[in-house]
Amino acid sequence: MTATGDESMLRVALPSKGQLEKSTMDFLARCGMRVSKTNPRQYMARMPVFPSVEILFQRPTDIFAKVRDGDVSIGVTGYDIVAEGRTDGDDIVVLYQSLGYGGCDLVLAVPDGWLDVNCTADLADLALSMREEGRRLRIATKYANLVRDFLYRKGITQFSLVEAQGAMEAAPRIGYADMIADITATGTTLRENRLKQLDDGTILHSESCLIGNRADLTRRDDVLHLAGQMLELIEAYKRGQKYQSVRANINCAEPAQLTVEIAQHPIISGLRGPAIAPIYDANGDCAALTVTVIVREDQMRDALEKFRQIGSTDIIVSPVTYIFRETSNAYEALLETLGKK
Repeated sequence: MTATGDESMLRVALPSKGQLEKSTMDFLARCGMRVSKTNPRQYMARMPVFPSVEILFQRPTDIFAKVRDGDVSIGVTGYDIVAEGRTDGDDIVVLYQSLGYGGCDLVLAVPDGWLDVNCTADLADLALSMREEGRRLRIATKYANLVRDFLYRKGITQFSLVEAQGAMEAAPRIGYADMIADITATGTTLRENRLKQLDDGTILHSESCLIGNRADLTRRDDVLHLAGQMLELIEAYKRGQKYQSVRANINCAEPAQLTVEIAQHPIISGLRGPAIAPIYDANGDCAALTVTVIVREDQMRDALEKFRQIGSTDIIVSPVTYIFRETSNAYEALLETLGKK
């Protein structure tokens, strides 16, 4: 099924309500894709930078289904939902897997009273012991596909998956499951319910991700073009967060000499070399030079010391919002996935 209604509008689905909605709106705004939502109760909005885009606010699980079915062309949801729900031959394409927020892990957790069960090898032994007693290890989860595949890879086959009912952490206490497999961000809820995560029991790391409908991306050039623009903005923003712009004033009147000195210190050489400009005094003479370079944020302290070593008197550091490259790696990868490259 493809998107219905006005073919000129491109539908993008975003999470509705709660922290995930706020985080998504904030992230898109930082990427230059602010969403205009005048009424917090409304379920439709606009993205001014893309006038042809219509925003729909939906639950994360519904976003996956609507993108898969072609009701919307592009959506933001949790990667855990995508990994659990994807099937061979469906129309889901992951455009950007890790947007950098909404991080959590799908983990196996057992009652903390199980002192001898700390890893999946211990769990395998327990499952075999239960089978010998005529029963199966019961695991409550909403992620049956991911949990089953993970346990099979670990050589654990003697278990039953139980559909989650209400608060999953309570399942072992209530008695309808022996243990759980669920999403956790900090582990606090597990500990508060006297559960412990297995040492090697992380099934999947998940963050918010950007997905698209393969049929729409292949058939509609406008959807593909939008995806490309979104990917480039996201990629440029995330790349820019790793760098700082440094402007240093140096008492030197010879740009060539200064360039040679800077070249001896790769950490302050910038992405493609320094930009050097003169500083003039009141008489119109070149009194000093200003050097502007882009420096990796994790190398900033070392870069400051290098500038001081070559005679810098004033150093100004500014954040970098975007760094665009000649092409978008994510968009090129998308074109290859769609067979359009």
